[in-house]
Amino acid sequence: MRLQLTAVGLACATLLAGCGGGGSGAGAGAGLAQAISFPFPGGPMVAAPPNVATVKLTATASSGGPITYVSNTPTVCTISGDTVSLVKAGECSLSANQAGGNGYAPATQRQLFVVPKNDQAILGFLNPGSQPVGASVQLAATSSQGSLADFPITFTTSTPAVCSVTGTTVQALADGLCLVTAAQAGSDYFNAASLTKTIPVGAAQAPALTFASGYKPSDIGRTAENGKIDWYSSDSNKNTVAADGSTRTFSMDKQSSAPDFGGYFGLVVYAAAMDGLVAGANTTTGVRIDSQKAIKFNLMMNPEMVAAQKTQLRVWLYLGHYANNCNVILEKFMTPVLTAPLQGVQEQSIDLKTFTVANSCGLPTLDVWNELQNYPVAKLEFNVPDINNKVPTGGTDIYTTSVTMGQITFK
Repeated sequence: MRLQLTAVGLACATLLAGCGGGGSGAGAGAGLAQAISFPFPGGPMVAAPPNVATVKLTATASSGGPITYVSNTPTVCTISGDTVSLVKAGECSLSANQAGGNGYAPATQRQLFVVPKNDQAILGFLNPGSQPVGASVQLAATSSQGSLADFPITFTTSTPAVCSVTGTTVQALADGLCLVTAAQAGSDYFNAASLTKTIPVGAAQAPALTFASGYKPSDIGRTAENGKIDWYSSDSNKNTVAADGSTRTFSMDKQSSAPDFGGYFGLVVYAAAMDGLVAGANTTTGVRIDSQKAIKFNLMMNPEMVAAQKTQLRVWLYLGHYANNCNVILEKFMTPVLTAPLQGVQEQSIDLKTFTVANSCGLPTLDVWNELQNYPVAKLEFNVPDINNKVPTGGTDIYTTSVTMGQITFK
């Protein structure tokens, strides 16, 4: 029993005032201990002036008494009442204080959180394309954070044997790939950013960018790079993948007894490791076009579709550019080049600069090459929007139309 009483005595000393509390006029250090609940206020990024990011503070004391707030790092964050203003990026330290009284001792609780900078992008840095040895070209780029006067961009090369860079001028020196980087150093409000372009010089060719090297035999819904695959059609359909994963066939059973009724189907392929586009913001992953000139894909279509007079293949490029609740889409209709006999997949090629804007998301005067340079291709769609029903040669009532896709690259 004596040990128990000693423990109680120690506990009372820890509570700063002994057991029993004090009256309404208790001085500092006297009274019952109280707790302050101070929820984590972090999260927002610092805003670029003249904008200021703010956070509402919601600390409460177990005594029910009023809370006052103090900033311990006023160069990073300031306090006005229960609102903290994020002045610049860094570590923000705040204290929530309760003065005590009415039988309670004073109490303080602190929070420390990071105020992050905004990411920025290098825009308008267009690849001039292949250059002959001896050529001289001018470069230009802008920063998403502000004017060039305030946030200058510098150009450098990591391949000085192939090309030199002086200011904004690139001089092609020898055959090879010229790598030029546009960089902005960042500021109190934005992270540093850089973007590299690969310019083929002389006999050099642009490197190929792989969107899908093949397909997973164990999962018809994935590319070899683990990009998600979706499909749709107006009639019953089925999907198969070659045992070696090199091709994927999407087929649809058509009813030839209704010759005036058209059909459609489509195949959607996402870039590596993607399940969908980012909701409500730009998608930053995918394949970013540099000096590549064309999209190339291996394809086979069955004879009924090739013979159908209305049949064309439509290719949609979904870009990472998001605005007004949608993503910008580029479009190209093509008649596949298929040589007889129709056996195996054959390479198709579309010049990227021949695509048109199918969905501008309400943005005026979009330029296809600018869009391809500034935003990644995150999703592809291959569809047949209008299949002309023809009674097949054999005269059967149901016949199958199909498209077999192979590797998809940008070259």
